[in-house]
Amino acid sequence: MNIDWMAFVIVFATALGASVFVVALYSLGIRFLATPAPRVRRADGTFEPDGPSRDDEDDDVDDIGRPRWATVAANACFGLSVVVVLLGIFLIVPALHFW
Repeated sequence: MNIDWMAFVIVFATALGASVFVVALYSLGIRFLATPAPRVRRADGTFEPDGPSRDDEDDDVDDIGRPRWATVAANACFGLSVVVVLLGIFLIVPALHFW
């Protein structure tokens, strides 16, 4: 019984690279969701203070929210990570190969 070590190394490197890629995409999507709202700039060029710390559960919620580009980027990262996972499942399961 001979083991093709080069094929083993290729499969290991591909699996490691794909898993790192999926985890990086997902964590980048979470980071985009954590993007804060832009700070308000005064007429003299300085920024409004952030105010008191928000540790009470009944704080008022801002209508500004995170920027739209951050939400779109987060959804793109999540969608791409789902596509990569589904492609991996398609490549692993032989019953899904129709040709």
